[in-house]
Amino acid sequence: MKKIRSFGTFLLKVYDRLSDGCAHIAAWMMLGMALSIAYEVVLRYFFVRPTIWVADFTDYIMLYTTFFASAWLLKEGGHVRLTILADRLSPRSRALMEMITSIVAAIVCGFIIWYGVRDSWDAVEKGITVPRPIAVPKYILLGVIPFGCLLLLVQFMRNAFKSLSSLKADSSE
Repeated sequence: MKKIRSFGTFLLKVYDRLSDGCAHIAAWMMLGMALSIAYEVVLRYFFVRPTIWVADFTDYIMLYTTFFASAWLLKEGGHVRLTILADRLSPRSRALMEMITSIVAAIVCGFIIWYGVRDSWDAVEKGITVPRPIAVPKYILLGVIPFGCLLLLVQFMRNAFKSLSSLKADSSE
């Protein structure tokens, strides 16, 4: 039992590093997006030579940063929360509500992962590209969705277990 617990702790540490690393990559991507937009503005307005790639590049970065940073943001408690109801609940009821919403969110992530993997694989098999000025294989864009949702699913389950532990601690007192 001790080996399983230490292996689980190891996996959670790996997950935390992966989640943190993806958030750092997302931050650097946002910097790249800001710099490319500034570059586009200078070229367009001072040299009348707009680029063909900046708009697509920023679209792709927004997609990637959303799915790279969302699990880390959830772990840090940075997602927007509607607390009008939760603030009126007892700590036990709040923990129960958080556990249920985390489980429901994890299930939703599971569906998104399933469909995302299926659609990504379909794009690979069919060789589908996105019809933009710079053609990009569609699976490169779709693949980040199930990856990011997998990270989110793990974090939602961690949150659910944390809420369950809180419920158990309350009932034992």
